[in-house]
Amino acid sequence: MSKPRVPRTDRVTTVWMCVAAVAAAGTIVARGRIPQNLWTMIHLVTLGVLSNGIFQWSWYFTRALAHLAPDDRRAGRDNTVRIMAFNLSLLLLIGGMWSGMWHATVTGATAVGVIAAWHGWALLTASRERLASRFAVIIRYYIAAAFFLVVGATLAGFVTVAMFDADAPAWLDSARDRLTVAHALAGVAGWVGLTMGGTLVTLGPTAIRTRMDPLAVSFATSALPLWVTALLVAGTGAVTGWMRVASVGLLVVVGAAALGVGVPLLRAALAKGPAEYGAWSLMLGAAWILVAGAGASLRAFEAVDATGLRAAFLPWLPILGAAGLGQLFVGALTYLMPVVIGG
Repeated sequence: MSKPRVPRTDRVTTVWMCVAAVAAAGTIVARGRIPQNLWTMIHLVTLGVLSNGIFQWSWYFTRALAHLAPDDRRAGRDNTVRIMAFNLSLLLLIGGMWSGMWHATVTGATAVGVIAAWHGWALLTASRERLASRFAVIIRYYIAAAFFLVVGATLAGFVTVAMFDADAPAWLDSARDRLTVAHALAGVAGWVGLTMGGTLVTLGPTAIRTRMDPLAVSFATSALPLWVTALLVAGTGAVTGWMRVASVGLLVVVGAAALGVGVPLLRAALAKGPAEYGAWSLMLGAAWILVAGAGASLRAFEAVDATGLRAAFLPWLPILGAAGLGQLFVGALTYLMPVVIGG
């Protein structure tokens, strides 16, 4: 309690949490009143809540690992500029989706991709300076995640043109569902999944208040190239219409996450079980993400086209979102906020 409070720099995440909660209630009570109901709810959580948290906390850990000075503009001013620009782009994206103006949605998606590329480049340059830590693999997870957000934003631009532009080419219109699936894979398994997976390598044992498994860094290092390669294969399979390739690729992603992050975390938890809400929430959220990912990929194996693949994924969204990503994110903040902010 004697630790002094420091200024909050992540209030935008809290705002989007409240907006997402209000939108969820509005969707239930006044069904059909919110434009693009499903898209809005998914992106309020993945972009509004999770992405703001990712931009903020990935730099918090990178700054610590790379020993950046408190006044280093990459971890201070530049990161704040990126977050503000990202949220303006998100507002433009939502406005474009609600109004059906594809020019606005493409502009918003392009801006998100540019910001993600800037974020990844800043992480890369920071990782090359004075980083003599065996935990450098965590920053590599963050860099790979930023790459997949660029990919997801690019695919989103094509999808919105297919949705709203009456003059869109026939090939783009026919590829809409395939591009949507690839976009979702890049966003959830790539941008969000890689960031959370990398963070859990160190944050999980810390929240449990035990030592990391001795092989945790080695496992995470080995899993990263497999995770990235399998996700690229899954996305390519979705775009080209090879649904079973997409399904198998996603299943390999889940396996890489389970072996590279889940097994060392489980071994640490067995050494000293979780005793607090934040630790339990982290553990259970990670478990539900693996369950939802495995279940969705197995169901997707039966799909004959991208429409069937989307239908196979939909029943798993509540488990992945609320039980998995939401529980893990809240658990992380439950531990981080008092430790970092103080008071």
